[in-house]
Amino acid sequence: MNSGMLKSRLNQQDIFNIMNKYFLFIFLLLSSYLSQAQNNKYKSYLKAANNEYKNYRYTYAIPIYKNYLQYKFNDTLSLIKLSNCYKFLSQYDSALKYMRMAFKNGAKTHLELSELFAYNKMYDSAVLVYKTFPDSSRTKLIDDRISGFNNIYQFISDSLDFKIYTTILNTPYNDFNPTPYKDGIVFESNRYVSIKKTKRFFRKNEFTWDGASYSSLFYYPNRDSLRSNLIPEYKWNEKRNPKNLSDFSAQTSNDNDKLSFGYDYILKDSVKNYNQNVFPFAKELKGKFNMGAVSFTSDGLKAYYTRNQKKSNGVVQLEIWESNYKEGKWLKGHKMFFNNKNYSYFHPAITPDGKRLYYVSDEPTGWGGTDIYYIDRNDDGSWKATTNAGQDINTTGNELFPTFYNDLFCFSSNGHAGLGGLDIFRVEYDKNGDFVIQNMGYPINSSKDDLAFSLNESKGYFSSNRMGSDDIYSFDYTKTFIDLSGQILTGFKLMSNAKVYLFEINVHGQKVLIDSAVLDDKSNYNFKIRPNKNLQIEVNDAYGKPHSLDINSENYILHNGQYHKEIALLNLPIPEEQLRADKLKQDEIKNAELSKMSKVFIRTIDSLKSLTNDYVELHHPFDQVYIIKENLNDYYKLIERVKRMSNKKIIIVSAADCNGTLDYNEDLSTRRAKRIFKTLSSLSDNQIIIKEVGERELLKACDDLQKDINEQVVNRYSYIFILNK
Repeated sequence: MNSGMLKSRLNQQDIFNIMNKYFLFIFLLLSSYLSQAQNNKYKSYLKAANNEYKNYRYTYAIPIYKNYLQYKFNDTLSLIKLSNCYKFLSQYDSALKYMRMAFKNGAKTHLELSELFAYNKMYDSAVLVYKTFPDSSRTKLIDDRISGFNNIYQFISDSLDFKIYTTILNTPYNDFNPTPYKDGIVFESNRYVSIKKTKRFFRKNEFTWDGASYSSLFYYPNRDSLRSNLIPEYKWNEKRNPKNLSDFSAQTSNDNDKLSFGYDYILKDSVKNYNQNVFPFAKELKGKFNMGAVSFTSDGLKAYYTRNQKKSNGVVQLEIWESNYKEGKWLKGHKMFFNNKNYSYFHPAITPDGKRLYYVSDEPTGWGGTDIYYIDRNDDGSWKATTNAGQDINTTGNELFPTFYNDLFCFSSNGHAGLGGLDIFRVEYDKNGDFVIQNMGYPINSSKDDLAFSLNESKGYFSSNRMGSDDIYSFDYTKTFIDLSGQILTGFKLMSNAKVYLFEINVHGQKVLIDSAVLDDKSNYNFKIRPNKNLQIEVNDAYGKPHSLDINSENYILHNGQYHKEIALLNLPIPEEQLRADKLKQDEIKNAELSKMSKVFIRTIDSLKSLTNDYVELHHPFDQVYIIKENLNDYYKLIERVKRMSNKKIIIVSAADCNGTLDYNEDLSTRRAKRIFKTLSSLSDNQIIIKEVGERELLKACDDLQKDINEQVVNRYSYIFILNK
């Protein structure tokens, strides 16, 4: 090959190499451009989605977040926001899906994920996630939620008391917060209202949180015709993305590139059947945005309601207004003095006499989340200072929708033990006057959000989103008992007149005495007991030996209008030889003691003293359940010990003196034991057993004391024994 040919070939090679480098450069440049374009595209998705989310347009944020997450599938913050969008729209299965994805990608969303598991009735999973909280982060709220989810059965115990009906007020939109007014119902709804005779409902009336209208107050005039047996089935449809998401910036007053601008109309045909016989309530109680949560005094002359404030710092908060009814119409309202533009005030509930107003606020003086407050009215009509309802009611979660009907105060909360989401609770006082918060249980409560309870004698209303949107339900209430019966024998022989004790086993596995009875002449007993309880029957044989049987009040049958359950025979297997030996021994004891005194005392505390010398002796004032001043120091020391104890059996034996009837003293000693039990059982998980002995086991005979009340303090005792299990 000559040098010319070689040079020519080298030139061709150089040209080829240059062309390759050029094409590679063009390819890399184009790839970089396409990649940057792709990045810009998805950045615009994220920007648009976050803008919708920030402005509470959750129904429109969903499809954009989903498009964005196809590209950035592990963006935990966007996964959390998408989950929240679905949750705010009551689509809890989808909310759970995306929150689980965020959690698996490392987001610390334990609390949110646990509650979404509960919304979907996956209680075991909810507990498992809650238990992953480090001990330093465990709060009372978490412990209460775990306890509730671990013991869901406790919330179905009253299920026979309620018969639930749907109502004709319900639509695929949100209909909730029913309030009795005159002969009808005032309620809150975000259903669309027709504008003149147009076939369309315009976007300016849309509250884009859920793509429906702003909520307003409506009135249905006849409560007697509300009920329906139809179960609503609603299909929820997601919005679609607009055609172009490439150029959406933060909104301004002149901005026409608003992402939600593409969802203008909803056809009237889809809602025309939902407004029959339902009328807008009181045009004087209307506003530009959301209106609702109304409460009336019993005379119907005052109304307290929620409406949006004027926009402040970019946020439209809520506030509570008052209006008076005069000469057939509602006067222009005025807002209550405690409203603050920086916080929201809502869900007012006035007592029938108009002297106390409950409400909800997110102001920072509470325990966390939203709290319930109240204000009392002075005699001159002015109001006192606002007061937080206290830590027994309020939690670090959210307390909402206080109501007051038939002297019953109720509220909704997701901070107490419950079935999931918001549950309805009632405030009660037990027979000792102690403050008690009770979950209303199933079927009033569900795993979803349940709220706005009202009661008029034996009928009432509440709201729930258990079917996918907020709906109004009606109910009948009758407190139901199970007729529980059985027979107890000794060696298959009758044991008439023996006393039978009935204990309830609470969620901590502790025994609580709830009733007692005496066997009839056929050794039968009978109790009236609430349904679906875990119980234990206990009876002492003729020689003081206790025998017990674990039972429950489930699987009852309905016969002649009464629920009944018969318990299998309990036979006490005491050998004849032992019976004879015990009888001889008892005869010897009686004969020996009868020579010393006129009355024999065989005492429980004596037998327990033979088992342990670890006990505390306390005494009570005459006819009272609390501890005398002289023993309080010993009682407080015991309380501090119990806080640090574990794996112990604590036995409380309480007595009464011989003043009063036998039955009264039996009950008095029971109340004394229960009072101490309530204090000690809240301190630890030790097993605590109570035994009342009335005046049957006196420490000093009545004849010796001549029934002197002051001297008989020795017989008004409560011994607390501590034994190893």
